[in-house]
Amino acid sequence: GITEISSDARRVREPVTMEKIRIGISMASRWTDPTMLLISVIPAGVAVIGTSGALFYHGRYLEGLIPLAAVGAFYKYVYHGGDEGVKTSDYVIFHDKTLEATYSSRRYPMCELYEDYMDGKIDFNPAVEGGDCYKVLFNHRDKFVNYKVTLRQIRWLLSQFIPPWLLKAGLGYGSSSFKDKAATKKEIAEHYDRGNDFFAAFLGSPMVYTSGIFHHLNQSIEEVQINKMNLICQKLMLKKGERFLDIGCGWGTLVRHAVKEFGAEGTGVTLSEEGRNWSANKSVEEGVKANFLLMDYRDIPKEQKFNKISAIEMAEHVGIKNFVSPFLSGIHRLLEDDGLFMMQVAGLRQGSNWQDVAWGLFMSRYIFPGADASTPLNWYIRQLELAGFEIHSVETIGRHYSHTLHRWYDNWLSNKQQIVSNEKYGPRLYRLWEFFLGWSIIASGQGSAACYQILAHKNTYQFPRDIWCDAGRVTGAGRVGVGAAVHSGAI
Repeated sequence: GITEISSDARRVREPVTMEKIRIGISMASRWTDPTMLLISVIPAGVAVIGTSGALFYHGRYLEGLIPLAAVGAFYKYVYHGGDEGVKTSDYVIFHDKTLEATYSSRRYPMCELYEDYMDGKIDFNPAVEGGDCYKVLFNHRDKFVNYKVTLRQIRWLLSQFIPPWLLKAGLGYGSSSFKDKAATKKEIAEHYDRGNDFFAAFLGSPMVYTSGIFHHLNQSIEEVQINKMNLICQKLMLKKGERFLDIGCGWGTLVRHAVKEFGAEGTGVTLSEEGRNWSANKSVEEGVKANFLLMDYRDIPKEQKFNKISAIEMAEHVGIKNFVSPFLSGIHRLLEDDGLFMMQVAGLRQGSNWQDVAWGLFMSRYIFPGADASTPLNWYIRQLELAGFEIHSVETIGRHYSHTLHRWYDNWLSNKQQIVSNEKYGPRLYRLWEFFLGWSIIASGQGSAACYQILAHKNTYQFPRDIWCDAGRVTGAGRVGVGAAVHSGAI
């Protein structure tokens, strides 16, 4: 059963702010890790500013000025000191004289670099790697950037603890931490209802916004997404006639694949109107009988039951507070007692350094606002167990994600004119996505970011565990993992 949820109810009821702090602490391996320092230093800085404000209010101006001056001097001359003597101008072309005066001969904070790049205030030097964003970052970033926090980033971090009814929220500003149904729908609409043409410009014909699986590095984006969908269905041991549910189904590609290639009865759930319409139209076009529901995962009819359930890079969006309940507990309820559940999640590594954290904050602010349940692997395992699941297997596919992102990056660059000339998107959004894809190739390739496939089932005495002892079902034709296809001679 799932009795552990009730024993964990105290934590489920905690405010969002406490959940975020708890996750930040759990991500750290040492007290000197970035998340621990941010948790402790930023509130201390706010306390100093508050103290100075109180002293000013009471007319004690000199006393109020001293702590502010001390913090300002530390920030400028100690924390951001020592970055001079670097020829950033070798790598960056400045279109803003103030930025040129500030950064031409000192290291550029990464969190300022991407802001200024998006705004068109800088470009990468065409004399270095042809000015290619990914290549400059991959080969040269450590020669001219740092990963220090700036005031702009601190202001955004603090805004994450302010309710949206006090501070307007949206892409790049305000809090995305509140996960009621209305807030979740708004978050999904702002990202996934941007336009199918926008996503097709980098996803290509598969319209799959999750990591593919490579059997060799010469494969196309179409091939690696088919590999991934086959692998998911094989790990789930999906059979003809079984009821299959994909939560957060995107454009429905996995559901249609499960129906066409494995004979399943497929249902997809999404909050994106654009995605749902695409899925329905594609099903008609391909002659595939599948059901696509436009609803929040919390509204899936409780009386329904499914033999196999997947959530492919959707779980990160449900929020830390909702992860065990209602998200995982709801899946537990929908799953047949002998069923299997596949959760593919994009996470962060344990003990992240400042470079890792800089990427994570960028993603949280501009690419996937609200995907705050992107954590180290150990957290996901704990939540699954709290919800009454037993873990069968975990496979890390982060390097596959890096190569998938590289295919997307190449597609995006090839469709530049289409995006830039579209009034809905324009140059700033094009440059944001260029930076996102380029930097993410690096992050997932070096392990800053990770991607996990986690296969689980209900942790009951009655579950038929002998299915894992059947060699034909477990080790045949790529059923275990990415490498199994090679060892079995399938490729």
